[in-house]
Amino acid sequence: MTIKEVAERTGLTPDTLRWYEKIGLLAPVRKTGGRRNYSEREVRWIGYIKCMRRAALPVDAILAYIRIYRKNAPDSKAKRRAILVQQYELLRKDLEERQRALEYLRLKIDWFDGRVSDLEAALKDATPDTLLSGDPELADEAHARASGISPTLRHPNQKPAQ
Repeated sequence: MTIKEVAERTGLTPDTLRWYEKIGLLAPVRKTGGRRNYSEREVRWIGYIKCMRRAALPVDAILAYIRIYRKNAPDSKAKRRAILVQQYELLRKDLEERQRALEYLRLKIDWFDGRVSDLEAALKDATPDTLLSGDPELADEAHARASGISPTLRHPNQKPAQ
């Protein structure tokens, strides 16, 4: 198969296929008349590489896995398994962190959803003159009412209205 045919079949670009070969993810591909000629075996390897990339394995980990596989040493399976376990744990930890971030964002969104409706209701009661007067005291009062804060409660550094 030509590089163009393999690219169409796998969804990768010819540049990516050449790069995979250059860095060792793919064994050097046979060349016929100066053109790469891929076998079904190489296409299966490309499928495996794509699968591992979808599983969030970095190229370096896949490369280490493939190098160990090619050596076919007696402890090859144990070493390859260790790479997969290590990557699994890294991905699991990343997923937990992302889950916490998602939960935090969901709480913030829920807070804003609730607060925005409160603010909109309070702003309906505020007059345009109050909001646009330029008087910081009046604007603070309107903001305090709109945000549900008692107008008598102020920041410790803020001077009370006289």
